[in-house]
Amino acid sequence: MLKTRFAVLCLPLLFAACGGGGGGGGGDDGAAPPPSQTSVPVEPCPVGDLATTAAPAINALRSVAQVCGAANFSAVGVLSWDARLAEAARAHSTDMAVNNFFSHTGSNGSTLGSRVTAAGYAWTVVAENLTAGPGDLSAALNGWMNSPGHCQNLMLATVTQVGLACVRRQGSDQTPYWTMVLARP
Repeated sequence: MLKTRFAVLCLPLLFAACGGGGGGGGGDDGAAPPPSQTSVPVEPCPVGDLATTAAPAINALRSVAQVCGAANFSAVGVLSWDARLAEAARAHSTDMAVNNFFSHTGSNGSTLGSRVTAAGYAWTVVAENLTAGPGDLSAALNGWMNSPGHCQNLMLATVTQVGLACVRRQGSDQTPYWTMVLARP
């Protein structure tokens, strides 16, 4: 039986509705990003080039009105892919896979805000969706759209860019690990 877990976090500079639970908090708290994990046996998920497939798939969902739990959302603008956000997502997914945990807080105490800042992105709004278990992009997106907090993050009109990563590691309890970062500079 496939076990899937989801978590959601939203850290807007201007207080927008976040929805959903999840761990973590605060913006850029100064915590360092996870150390380089290049010697650890993790690998990208065999899901193709997310830089070319993820934004169009996400934008297709954002292009129509959505109901996220009890909240109704009108269609919202398109997101562009940002490699810095994808790197922050990859680093966090790698950290979770290497250290066998599932949380918005990194193994060293890093937060979403500190990870995105460390990747070189100066953000004003930032949100994060996590999941563990789905084997492909479509399954990850469907799971997020069926979760009110994740769906609300995907439908935030205040974000303009996205980065997404999926990694897997033999022996991790919840592999593969997906991290989506949505932001506005």
